[in-house]
Amino acid sequence: MGYIKNKINGLKCNYNNKIGYLIMAETTNIKKMLGARIQRIRKSMKMTQEQLAEQIGIEPQNVSRIEIGKNYPTPENLAKIAAALGVDVFELFVFGEEKSVAAMRKFVISELNRNAKLTKLMFNFCKAINQS
Repeated sequence: MGYIKNKINGLKCNYNNKIGYLIMAETTNIKKMLGARIQRIRKSMKMTQEQLAEQIGIEPQNVSRIEIGKNYPTPENLAKIAAALGVDVFELFVFGEEKSVAAMRKFVISELNRNAKLTKLMFNFCKAINQS
């Protein structure tokens, strides 16, 4: 266990080589997955990198770097990317197999039929959402 100095704000934090490596590896993986997700949505909309860049106010090279997982978008640009692609920000972080609404509904119903506690939780959740 040692210390590593944060380049941005100069704060020191505990650093364990094994854990640090795992965190860095996971961060790199998330950057690549985020970039691939953005690219997949952009292409499904028949939008070019240049068009996306123009809509969010950055250079096309920056869109390319984001999509290949070299750079993270800033929080502001992440929101602009989501808006330009017509999705909520959280949807950019939905990795893995995309399922149809029918498939999701079938899965949720089967889980609700199997688990009474989950049914009560979902009931209260839906009730709360519909009241706001």
